[in-house]
Amino acid sequence: MRAIVLRGGPAGLLRVHHIAGTEIPEKVTVAYYGLHVHFVPAGDVEVVDGEELPVFRFSYSTVIAE
Repeated sequence: MRAIVLRGGPAGLLRVHHIAGTEIPEKVTVAYYGLHVHFVPAGDVEVVDGEELPVFRFSYSTVIAE
């Protein structure tokens, strides 16, 4: 598991998010109240609790199909 920082998106979404693996993916998708919220790497890092975490910025959201 790897921690990342999410920047932008819905106000209630947690800022620090954990993803599987150790590589930085091209996109991160988070399920949030009936939406898929998509983030892409911002190219910078943010220090959280003394650890440098990659930052992902909000890109777009889609409705989860049932």
